[in-house]
Amino acid sequence: MGGMDAEGGTARKLWNKFRSESVFVNYTPFFVCVAAGNLSADSFQHYISQHVHLLNAFARAYELAEECADDDQDKQAIRKLRKHVQGKLNSNHSLVQVSLIQHR
Repeated sequence: MGGMDAEGGTARKLWNKFRSESVFVNYTPFFVCVAAGNLSADSFQHYISQHVHLLNAFARAYELAEECADDDQDKQAIRKLRKHVQGKLNSNHSLVQVSLIQHR
């Protein structure tokens, strides 16, 4: 598929280019609270809701890409990505349900 190669292609190049900046993500208040085990339920719910929006956008993009793909191998690869995203959406749904039960 296009610019994706076994070595990571563009994604790997970008991670390497911004490696020093990416370390700061680990020290944002959100991740510090996650690591400390004291993230508030509201923050967690907000994170999950934002993640769901992102995953839905990916699922839709993969659906459209699969429709446009000419090659069966590409369609299969895109379908696999879409199924992975659907699994993540299902996991997020489960997390939200568990979080709601625990914080009642």
